[in-house]
Amino acid sequence: MSHLVHLTVLLMVGILCLGATSAKPHEEINRDHAAELANECKAETGATDEDVEQLMSHDLPERHEAKCLRACVMKKLQIMDESGKLNKEHAIELVKVMSKHDAEKEDAPAEVVAKCEAIETPDDHCDAAFAYEECIYEQMKEHGLELEEH
Repeated sequence: MSHLVHLTVLLMVGILCLGATSAKPHEEINRDHAAELANECKAETGATDEDVEQLMSHDLPERHEAKCLRACVMKKLQIMDESGKLNKEHAIELVKVMSKHDAEKEDAPAEVVAKCEAIETPDDHCDAAFAYEECIYEQMKEHGLELEEH
């Protein structure tokens, strides 16, 4: 499995673990709720049923609308804010969920997010979501955070 595919799988698992309601973004949700969110986003982004299936099966997005579907879900989960920027608090929680707990690297998730918050991202929120995925993976690797197998 390529690193990017692995990241996408872990990102989606992390997103699913973080939660989906605006009031309680860290509540755990189930696959059905994730599918419900994806279907809401499908209507908003012009994505297809195939794009939703691709998201739910953790496959890389092939179309721009599929990237937009991911951006929409990230926004609903408050990983990305409405201006297309990473939400620091929720992104740190995502990194914690994605990585194996290591007490010696307790500050690493915040450092990962700080680096990714600072990257130049495209104005297009769909492409920005994809850029954040790539950055988070690379920074986790640089900080020696092992990816949790989900």
